[in-house]
Amino acid sequence: MARHASNQNNFRLAGWLIALLVVIALVLALVLFLALRDDTDTIAAEPECVAGDLALPVAASDEKVGRSLIDNYAAANPVVRDYCVKPEYVDDVKDAAVYIAPNTSVAHTVLEAAGRTPAVSDPDAVYGETVGVAGANEVKLEDLKADAVRFPVDEEPEASALVASKVAGNDNDAVKVLTEQRVNNVADFNAADGYVATAEHSVPEGLQFTPVGADIVYTAIPLNQNDAISEDQARAGQDFARASAESFNGSIDDQPVISDLVWAAARPAGGGALGNEAQAAKKDTDDQPKQDNNISPENTLFLLDTSEAMAPFIEPAADAIGETALALGGAGKEVGLWNYSSPLNPGVVNGYRQNLTVSPDVESVNIAVHRFLVGGVPQTREALQAAAADYGSLDTPTRVVLVTAGTADAGDDDAFADAFRQAAGDKVDVTVVHIGEGASDAAVEQIAKKQFDAPSADKIGPAVKQAAGL
Repeated sequence: MARHASNQNNFRLAGWLIALLVVIALVLALVLFLALRDDTDTIAAEPECVAGDLALPVAASDEKVGRSLIDNYAAANPVVRDYCVKPEYVDDVKDAAVYIAPNTSVAHTVLEAAGRTPAVSDPDAVYGETVGVAGANEVKLEDLKADAVRFPVDEEPEASALVASKVAGNDNDAVKVLTEQRVNNVADFNAADGYVATAEHSVPEGLQFTPVGADIVYTAIPLNQNDAISEDQARAGQDFARASAESFNGSIDDQPVISDLVWAAARPAGGGALGNEAQAAKKDTDDQPKQDNNISPENTLFLLDTSEAMAPFIEPAADAIGETALALGGAGKEVGLWNYSSPLNPGVVNGYRQNLTVSPDVESVNIAVHRFLVGGVPQTREALQAAAADYGSLDTPTRVVLVTAGTADAGDDDAFADAFRQAAGDKVDVTVVHIGEGASDAAVEQIAKKQFDAPSADKIGPAVKQAAGL
């Protein structure tokens, strides 16, 4: 039987093949959709900066910490007031809109010296690091001696301060080791010398880290605008502080409270070479005509009033004490330093601080005296009584040079004078430098060998030298 043509095309696609092509088409469409969406999201993530770019200068007490926070903030593509904010690190806080540092009086002294003011009174914590020592081997804390530690104050001043406070035992010894056992950088440390103070994240390769039970906690301090920093930059600085604080998962309480003197001694400039200054000070003294004040140089305890009344005079007073201390050291005398005012911190009950005992270490006195802040009222009599009790029992005579703007703890004049003389015996005498126009304390004048008045700042230096017998 013959076959006949049907006039129909027999080349139809099978059903399964059609389904496969449909699936492939859908997959390709999905891939294209996702690719376009990713491109759209990427474009959407880019900020719109109608006002353009805005440089945000950031300074820090530790450059490594500052740059880490800058990188984190920049990664978020921040926009403030329609500006794309571009954070950048600067060395000088004078040029900064934000200062990153532990929130201590030292940080605020740095700001004051630079003529900058914080925009907030309570800056937020933004960065924390555990500190300790690194060496060839780990060490038990009870076996760690302060004289075995080196302190890299240029590179890690904060770690140096905390470690010194932990291992030295007292402020005087902490200042001493920070001054005498400092190195510039961790790289300058030789493991054969013992251990080096460091943050945990900065331990040199090959060394073992031992924590000392303390953390550095850095805060971001936004600064007010000035001639160099615009209002927009100041606002960006506040945003930087806010964003950095939100990313911090620690606590400001992780950092232990230590003395301002210890913080200050750990700063790179805190223990600079002062050896030649003693000779220079001595030469200046030798070149001056001698004062007929019937006072000769002795081992000296400087007792400095750091109450609020001293605010206009604290810098020239510190300069005078520092220079005189160096000159006394050049004359072979020993020097110490206390400061006093009403207690400003919780738990503190005494109105005086025994900063540095009388010793040959006159350089530490010169360093420490420039680190005080002022506040409170002058509890002069309490401080004098304590000094008489401490030094009246020693074999070596000591002169107390009192530098003060007045007295706020006056009481029975005769009772105070009698108690002081009994404690001082023949081992302690007092000379007074009365600063400013305020009233002198009659009872203090009564016990003093001599009083020198300095009604203005320019009179303080000569008066302190005379009171010290120079």
